[in-house]
Amino acid sequence: MKTALSFLFILLTLHVSANDLIIVEPSDDVLDQFLDEDISFQNVDNLSNVLDIDNQKYKRYKIKEYVKETPTTPKVLYAVLLKNSSLHHVDKNTTIKNPEKMYVSAREVFYGGKWSYIYDKKKNIKYKTLTKNLAFLEEVIKLRSTIAGNKIYPKKNKYHSVDRSIPVEMHFLYRSESTNFESLNYLATDELDTARSNTLSIKSYFNSLLPIDLGLVFDYQTGIVESESDSIVWSSMSIGPTIKYDFYRYGDLVFNTQFAVKKSLFFNATSEYTSASYSALAWQLGIEAAYKTKFGSFSLGLENSFIKTSVKGELQDQASFSNTKETMNQSALTVGYQYTWIL
Repeated sequence: MKTALSFLFILLTLHVSANDLIIVEPSDDVLDQFLDEDISFQNVDNLSNVLDIDNQKYKRYKIKEYVKETPTTPKVLYAVLLKNSSLHHVDKNTTIKNPEKMYVSAREVFYGGKWSYIYDKKKNIKYKTLTKNLAFLEEVIKLRSTIAGNKIYPKKNKYHSVDRSIPVEMHFLYRSESTNFESLNYLATDELDTARSNTLSIKSYFNSLLPIDLGLVFDYQTGIVESESDSIVWSSMSIGPTIKYDFYRYGDLVFNTQFAVKKSLFFNATSEYTSASYSALAWQLGIEAAYKTKFGSFSLGLENSFIKTSVKGELQDQASFSNTKETMNQSALTVGYQYTWIL
């Protein structure tokens, strides 16, 4: 009886378990299949046999200096790098020291920062150093005066408003001339030689802002010409406008060219037998070199003149004559002195 009851209890238990059993079918998901696989450490063990970790060489990693330029970045200034300052290369893991004081281009990493950059000749950042190793010069240079120390500035009156000073350049010249005065043949009985004359000349030029100086010339001339049997003496005075242009300057030496047109105020010639008055108009072109000293300027030059003359009135003892205008050429060597007055 007891055996029958035990068998009946087993059957009831199997019946209840069969009703609660869930059958799990194989999944097609890749992750599920990977997790269901057996774990194997064989591959990892094989790696340990190949790699020799103790003999590997490791490269030290250095963070590269990152330089950022912004509108608020400090500007590059000139500076004095103090002696024995430590300079750290921004691209290499090296540090050097400068044996002597030197001038460099540098800027602070940040305004008031502890570190500063130093630039190379190509204006690229090359080194980094402590700001205390640098003495910036930009502000010192700005404090220097820009006024020329060798220039004299006249004292201004407190009521001064316009500078009315007029610089006038005065030239005093002695001129030695040779002239072929064909007009004087009317006074001579024989053929005349080349005439010799001397002239004292005064020229005044107004030094304006223009490249050409305008002025006035005044000449007084005396001369003599001789023939085999006669001699003629003359004197003349002329006045006219003149211009001057300084075309080359080398230190205290100045080269200029001049042009003048002169009209005679009087021109009187006298021979042993007769005399005459002439009217003359001259065009004069010259070149001059002037050397400036503390006492004024001394000059040496060459001049050439083209002169037209005609006789005024009638000649004595000649009822009629041909009063045509004669054109003559005159060459001269000049020696002079120049000085500038402020009017």
